[in-house]
Amino acid sequence: MTVMEEKLSFANNQKFKFFFPYLRKEDRIIDLGCGNMWLTNYLRSMGYNCVGFDSAPPADIVGDIKTYRFSSSSFDTVIALEIVEHVDCIAEIKRMLKPGGLLIVSTPVPHFDFLLRIGEAFSIFQKRTSPHSNLFYIEKIPMKLVDKKNLCGLVQCGVFINETPRGGNR
Repeated sequence: MTVMEEKLSFANNQKFKFFFPYLRKEDRIIDLGCGNMWLTNYLRSMGYNCVGFDSAPPADIVGDIKTYRFSSSSFDTVIALEIVEHVDCIAEIKRMLKPGGLLIVSTPVPHFDFLLRIGEAFSIFQKRTSPHSNLFYIEKIPMKLVDKKNLCGLVQCGVFINETPRGGNR
């Protein structure tokens, strides 16, 4: 276990272990909803080409995912940890992804979101920065599901591939 992994919360450590095998150093990666940039900076320290995007600093790119004009097919991998429950941005993510690119996502299990709210009240979970107004089951994402994991029955994690194939193996 690395020093960074030792500093991560249990949930973030489990998410990282789940999706890390899918990352490639030659890929262009964006960390959507990067917050304090812990993941962006960690990936950079390991030699990955990662940029952080959020609605507020310290992100590399500050903007609104619904209105920011990323070039089409500009990223090999989009990491969206705990953002899609706040804003319906799957269409924007799909447009940003290169053919054959990966979406790595985590979001609460809709029917157990109330337990996360209780956990927030007792400082067990991180406080919400905005309402969870876009809860859904990740199987509804219109991309091919490659891998899925459930964390303690509360958070669903998935790796999806943009259906249009690209050269090389994943």
